[in-house]
Parts: sequence; C-alpha cells; structure tokens
Amino acid sequence: MKWQDLKANPRLRRIYDERIKIIRLTREFFWRAGFLETDTPVVVRLPGQEPYLSPIPAYFHEPAGTEHKFYLHTSPEFSMKKLLAAGYSKIFQITKCFRDYESFGGAHNPEFAMIEWYRAPGTFLEIMGDTERLFKFIARKLNIKMLEHKNYSIPLGGKWERKTMKQIWKKFIGVNLDDCLIAEAMQKLCEKLGYEIQGAYEDLFYKIFLNKIEPHLGIKKPIFIYDYPAQMCSLSRPAKDPRYAERFELYIGGLELANAFGELTDAESQKNNLEEDRKKRKQLGCEVYDVDGNFIDAIKSGIQPAGGIALGIDRMIMLFTGARDINEVIFQSASDMSR
Repeated sequence: MKWQDLKANPRLRRIYDERIKIIRLTREFFWRAGFLETDTPVVVRLPGQEPYLSPIPAYFHEPAGTEHKFYLHTSPEFSMKKLLAAGYSKIFQITKCFRDYESFGGAHNPEFAMIEWYRAPGTFLEIMGDTERLFKFIARKLNIKMLEHKNYSIPLGGKWERKTMKQIWKKFIGVNLDDCLIAEAMQKLCEKLGYEIQGAYEDLFYKIFLNKIEPHLGIKKPIFIYDYPAQMCSLSRPAKDPRYAERFELYIGGLELANAFGELTDAESQKNNLEEDRKKRKQLGCEVYDVDGNFIDAIKSGIQPAGGIALGIDRMIMLFTGARDINEVIFQSASDMSR
C-alpha cells in the first residue's frame, strides 16, 4: 500500500492500523513470557547456504574506496544462534529479511517482516506451544475468533492439529513416505502422478507436496506438520527415526506461516550439512560463498539443546485482517515502489 492508499482507502487504513497493533502485541506476548528482545545486523558477510534462497548483495565502501561485499540477511538465524552460544537462552527478534527472486505480491515480497525466537534449553514441541499461544493471545486482544484466508474462515479455538509429514502423505496421496526417501523413488512417484520433472530430491518432494497436499492444510483448524525427510533439513537435529529430522511448519488456510527446528547443535554435523548445501548451490548454478566458520565455532563452543522458529509477520497479519494480498499489509511494498 502507498501513502495515497492510507489516505483515501478506509479498508487499507484499517489493515495498517491493525498491523501496528499486531506487532505491538507480538512483542508484549514475548516480554510477558520472559523472552529477551535482541538486535542483530541485517547485513552479514556470509549468508546461509539454503540452496533455494537467493541473498541480495550489499556493497560497503571505506572512505579510501576499499569495497567490501556483504549480503542482506535472509534470516537472523545464524546471528541469533551465536547469541545462544554467548549464553543467552530465551530470545526473540522482529526484523526485516530480504530474498531475491521473490514474487512481487501474493504471499511474497523481497523485503518482509519476520519474528524469530529460540529456547535453549528447549524443544521444537515447546516452540509449537509458543506459536499456538501467540496466535491465541493476539486474537483474544483483538477480539477475533476466526482467521480469514481466500475463501476460508479458520477457527482459532481448541487444540491445534499436530501431524507428521508421513501421516500427511498417507492421508492425501495414500503413499508411505518411508518408501520415498531417496530421489529415485520420489522420481517414480512424480511420474506416476503425471509430473514431468527432473531434479534433486527436494525439487521432486515439493512438486508433489505443493500441488497435492499444501492447499488442503489447515483448512478446518491450524495444523503443525513435523518430522521432515532428513536430507531436507540441514539445520535440524535428527528425529527419533534418523531418516527424518525435527522440523515443523505451521499451515493455516493452506498458507505456510512458520518454519521451525529442533536445532542441530553438533558442530561437525552442522559443518558437513552446510558443505553439502554449498555443493547443491553450485550444482543449481547459484552464487557460492564460504560456510560461516564463526557460526561453526559458536556451535562448537557449546549451545544447550534448543528449539527455534521463523514466523512470517506479514502473512500472520494477512490472516488476522483478511487481507487478500501481502501488498495490502506492507507499506511501500516492492510492487508499490516499482510502479
């Protein structure tokens, strides 16, 4: 939305006013729960290694002209885990994040607001509880009982669903995910379902998941999907079945809102996983940079068992306000500024 929209359109003015309230209430929730609000740079020298994310470069110059290449962070994750290594335990941060090659609208914007929080000691199950309580706290303060997305009205009351990824695949496509944990098996499943696609395991997995499963998630009530195939979770610790990892995502009305981990705190395993991600980036033709050695050193120094999450604030605001597009909840989105 532009300033002209805020001035002339009562509906968009209401949405923006609600945005400000929701961000304030989010802070209030975490302050009440004993979390410390942290502050880390949005510019980093070495970004994460996620193969399917594109960090945006930023160039700094010293007075003499020496140029330094940095990146706008895609998430404050590495910085916040370094704070865990420094001895902080319950922490949260509300910040802007940046990802290139994102849509200008729908549910995406290259610049977006995110909240991340961590518990150390903590588990990803405790993070699920935090997330559910956060939404219900905001809803209670705003006197909202239903969240709106597309043509769905999703009730917030009652206990939210928790299902494993394996259970979800069985429910919606009748497949035992145990039998599809290698690329060759997933490739055959794609062909069986009529998808002509070649690629790495994650490409094949999401071709099916995004088309056959995701649109049906969280329609009757919010749902946490947990225990993802381990090869898709380089920052998560293994689940009880080591073929899977402690990762969950939250879905409401078919919209993905949050990605969370039982954090991997073994330095050697973490380094190996990031090196594998680095190889994937190279294979995909993405920009390649070094693994953040300072991050590995931080883990090596010792972090208690931890759970952490990244939750998209703009998408959360879309649900609470009934906004039809992310551009309706962001002041001067990329779409607004490009016109």
